[in-house]
Amino acid sequence: MRARPSAVILLGLSTAVLLTACVGQAPALQSLASRLDGLPGVVSARAELAGGGVTPAEHRLWVVVDPGLREADARRIAEVSCEGEVEVSTMSVATNDDTSTPGTVLDVLTPESGTTCLSETGLVRLAGVSAAMQQLGADFDGRFSVSLLDPARDDEEELLISTSSVERGRLLDALDALRREFPDLALDYRATWDRDDGLPGTVHLAAVLSADADLAPLLPLVERAQELGTGTVAIEDDLVTIELLDETPVNATAELTALASQAGATLEVQPPLPATARPVAPWQ
Repeated sequence: MRARPSAVILLGLSTAVLLTACVGQAPALQSLASRLDGLPGVVSARAELAGGGVTPAEHRLWVVVDPGLREADARRIAEVSCEGEVEVSTMSVATNDDTSTPGTVLDVLTPESGTTCLSETGLVRLAGVSAAMQQLGADFDGRFSVSLLDPARDDEEELLISTSSVERGRLLDALDALRREFPDLALDYRATWDRDDGLPGTVHLAAVLSADADLAPLLPLVERAQELGTGTVAIEDDLVTIELLDETPVNATAELTALASQAGATLEVQPPLPATARPVAPWQ
């Protein structure tokens, strides 16, 4: 059966409108990338344009910022990102063009508003996370993944961040550096120990800290737990939950209880969990 001429015309018009919208967005996005590329604190910015008959929202924007990004520059970058009406599906902000490079701070986000508008508060926080990364030194083998804020939610009080390392002791170093950089901000931190024995990495250290929670007294307890060969260690303010493994020494509980008492913390221990049942953190 032949299609009705009117249907063919309607389809042609719809396709033409779609392609026109897509093509119309491309120059605007390229122009925005060019403006961002010239800003202080921006190493590079580029538009990744989707090809074919796609919607404008499938374009992407990639921004690489200086690891030493200053707060004033972060605010200016956020301001320029909100200029114009350009739609993208994904935006990436990182401190290195190759995000697999150790020491990289990265966020990949899908703007809820369908724009390229970055959160000013979020970029300022990313600058602070990068400063924490610098504290860890050039030998830190991990990367920070950060959750930036939506511009409409600049009052969000919690910083979400994850990292990984083949040295599990560095996971605590990373948390300590972040806490010192953000002493008055609530943190949700998940750290994966990428074991070098061929086994998949699991979350080894997790922390949910209120804005006024003091991490410092807990550091000796968590450090000793790691040294004793425990599994997941989870911190929730002054509550510390530790997973004991089969290879953990039998006297570990007594030693860790004493350290918890010295820190003024509450300690909970758990028996070994099978890999299929291990949660991201004990309170989940």
